[in-house]
Amino acid sequence: MPWRYALFSCALGMAGLPIYIHAPKFFVDQYEISLVALGLALLILRSIDFFQDPFLGRLAASTQHNGSIPLWAASVAMCVGMTLLFAIPAIGFPILWFCISLVILFSGFSFAYIKIYALGVEAYGVDGQIKIAKWREGGNLIGICLAALAPTMLSINGSNGYENFAYLFCCFILVATFLVASDFVQNFSTATMKITSLFPKDIHLRALLFLVFLNAMPVAVTSTLFLFYVDNVLGLEAMAGPLLILFFLSAAFSAPFWTKIAEHYGPLLILRFSMFLSIISFFWAYTLTTGDIISFSVICLATGLSLGADMTLLPAVYAKSLIKTKNDANSGFGIWNFSNKLALALTAGLLLPIMEFVGFETQDMNSTLSLEVLSISYALVPCVLKVLALLWLQNLILRDK
Repeated sequence: MPWRYALFSCALGMAGLPIYIHAPKFFVDQYEISLVALGLALLILRSIDFFQDPFLGRLAASTQHNGSIPLWAASVAMCVGMTLLFAIPAIGFPILWFCISLVILFSGFSFAYIKIYALGVEAYGVDGQIKIAKWREGGNLIGICLAALAPTMLSINGSNGYENFAYLFCCFILVATFLVASDFVQNFSTATMKITSLFPKDIHLRALLFLVFLNAMPVAVTSTLFLFYVDNVLGLEAMAGPLLILFFLSAAFSAPFWTKIAEHYGPLLILRFSMFLSIISFFWAYTLTTGDIISFSVICLATGLSLGADMTLLPAVYAKSLIKTKNDANSGFGIWNFSNKLALALTAGLLLPIMEFVGFETQDMNSTLSLEVLSISYALVPCVLKVLALLWLQNLILRDK
C-alpha cells in the first residue's frame, strides 16, 4: 500500500503547483491581466477554496462507505479543471475563465487531499504517522518537482508546454486513482467524533491549527512572487524552472532525513530548527542582486530543506493528535486545509494589490522602486511571518513540557 499511497500523493503534488504558481503567471503572460484584477480574483477564489474545505471534510466523512467512488469523482474534476486552465484557450473574459477553471481544479484537489490524508491516519494509527508521512510527502514533493519541470521540458518544437502538461497530468492522476482505489474498500476508521466547527474543542488541536495557519503564510507569499522575483530582481528567467526543481527536490529528498531524526528528538524540536533555517535564508534573499545565481541556489536548497520538514512533520503531528482525541480524520483534515488556505487567501490575495499600491508596476518592473518593493515582499515579509510561526511553535513546545 505505501507505494500506491505515494504515487497518488505524487499526482496530487502535480496538481498543487499549477494552482499556486503556474496559473497566475500563465494568465498574466498570456492575457495581460492586471495584478489588481488577478489579486482580487485570487482573493475571491481562495476564499471559496478555504471556506468549502470544512464542508468537503464532512462530505468525505459521510461518503466513507462509498468506497473509491468519491475519489474517482475528485480525480475527474481535477482533469477537467486542468484541461480548461491550460489546454483550452479562454473563451470570453480570460479572468472569468481563469476563475471557473481553478474552482473546478481546486475543489477536486481539496477533496482528494482530504481523502488520501484521512486514509493514512486511519490505516496506520498513531505509531505509523511519521513513517507514512515519509511516503506521502516524498511522493507529493516529487510530483511538485515534475510539475515545475514539465512545462519547460514539454515545450517540444515550439508546442505549448502547459497544454502538454495538462494532458500528462490527466493520464497520471487516472492511473494513480485506479491503483489506490482498492485501499478505499476497507473502512479503518475508529473515530468517535467529527469536527463540526472551525474551532475544535480540543485545545491542543486548536493550537496546532493556528501554527499551521502562521506557517503557511510565508509559503503563500514566496509561491506567489517566486517567478516575479527570479525574473526581475535576479534577472534569471531562464533558470526559474531549474531553481524551482532544486527547491522541491531538496524538500523531497530531505523528508526521510527529517522523519528519522524526528523519531529521536521529537517533531516539534526539529520543526523549530527548520524554521530558524528558513528565517536566515529569507533574510539572505533580501540582499541579493542581479545574477546572484550561486547564492540563490543555496537559498533554494536551504528553504527546500525547511519545507521538507514542514510538509512531513506538521501533518504527522496533527494526525497523531486526531487519533489520540478520536476525531474523524476526514473532517479534521478539512479544517487543516481551511487553516492552510486561509493563510493563502489573505497573503496572496492582498499582497499583489498592496504591492501595486506602494509602487510596484507590471509594465515597469525594473524601476528602482518596483524592485525594492518586490525584494521586501518576497524576502523580508516571509521572514517576519516565519518568526511569528517560530514563536508560536516555541509556545507549543513549552506547553508540552
